[in-house]
Amino acid sequence: MTIHRDPSAAFGTITFEGDPIRWMEGSEVFEKPRQQRSRDALGRIIVAALKLFSESGFDATRVADVAAEAEVPVGTVYKHFADKDALLAAIVEGYRRCRMREIAELCTSEAALAATPRELVELHLDIVFSAFTLDSGLLRLIERRRLEDPGTHHDQSAANEIVAGLIADRLVEKLPERDPEELRQQVHYAHSIIRGAVVWSELPAGGEMGRGLKITDMEFARQALLMALRYLRIPE
Repeated sequence: MTIHRDPSAAFGTITFEGDPIRWMEGSEVFEKPRQQRSRDALGRIIVAALKLFSESGFDATRVADVAAEAEVPVGTVYKHFADKDALLAAIVEGYRRCRMREIAELCTSEAALAATPRELVELHLDIVFSAFTLDSGLLRLIERRRLEDPGTHHDQSAANEIVAGLIADRLVEKLPERDPEELRQQVHYAHSIIRGAVVWSELPAGGEMGRGLKITDMEFARQALLMALRYLRIPE
């Protein structure tokens, strides 16, 4: 992964890990099976569940549907997961752990440490746009669930704090003349506002129908960048 992007392209160019099986590596769920056959079956269950939860919705998907898609007996799903909620929780935990590691690596890389304030703001937006470009189905599901589930809301809020904090750390280093606490607060506000617009652009199935709110639109990227730079008082 790199922080450098084509300035003529929309945000959303970071190549985050897209294989859900790789997300789960090192997790307790994947450490339990000793036989390769069991691990292969578990991998198919994870892939099938993510596909169906994203496409059909969590509530509409039954454990039997996941088993059929994964080509395993229903009992095999229950062997690894107590219920459908436990299956989703394992996927989300693995996904979030993988993404947070990747984002931390980006924001503490040599390129990030050498970046200008504007480049850091571009990196920030690219992280947000890239996540929703690659993971729109799962993130749409997470955002819907956080409206009703306090645990999901808490975990997603904590992840947002970490991402904004990583960018704020770099900007505080680059802008020593600015009040560090005020700058950190501004970065968090900018993150919440722009990410909120991106969430709404993806939350309805098929995306936002209104003009100018599609993450693939160049104008959306341009205006989001201008808003962030002006609010953070960073030269355009």
